[in-house]
Amino acid sequence: MMKKIATTLALAMISVAMFAQIDFNLFVRDVGNYARNYSDEQVMGLYEDHYEVPRQTLLQIFGGFGNDWGNVSLGLEMSNLLGVPVGELMGYYRDHPRGNGWGEMAQRYGIKPGSPEFHRMKAMMSQKHGYWREVFDDYGKYHEKRDKRIRKLQEKEMKAWEKQAKWERKQQEKAMKAWEKEEKKIRKEQKKWTKKGGRW
Repeated sequence: MMKKIATTLALAMISVAMFAQIDFNLFVRDVGNYARNYSDEQVMGLYEDHYEVPRQTLLQIFGGFGNDWGNVSLGLEMSNLLGVPVGELMGYYRDHPRGNGWGEMAQRYGIKPGSPEFHRMKAMMSQKHGYWREVFDDYGKYHEKRDKRIRKLQEKEMKAWEKQAKWERKQQEKAMKAWEKEEKKIRKEQKKWTKKGGRW
């Protein structure tokens, strides 16, 4: 009987750990997808403001976490949650490619499946998932509006330039006609002068 209970508990713990790993993978995938619509420079600006981490450091973390902004976000959040330097987590991540080590990493630092720390970690991921979804959504809307405004300004400038070019062409045509008229008048006077044998 005791053996059966122990086996059931062990299976339950494994199941919880597997679901945790799925949560990690979904978090990384979704935040990575939100970031994918923007340039690394734009994402760095957002991360720099939120995490208060200098760009140069963010670039190193980005490289250390497989060039994936989802991993960078999870790494920085885990660092804050566990009170562990992010460089230490990067080293552990490198030993477990493709992100398979997030669950193991959490357990290594004392977050046992089903524990209060475990639930706090899941709550953090849920909250940050929603946060980054909103941030990137708002950022996209802002840039859409800004791009629309820029396009309108460019169109306005183009119209003004076309209007100016049209006016300049008209002025050139006017000047050309005046010059041709004057040229015609001079030729007429020369002809008249020649007919009179060079005398007026």
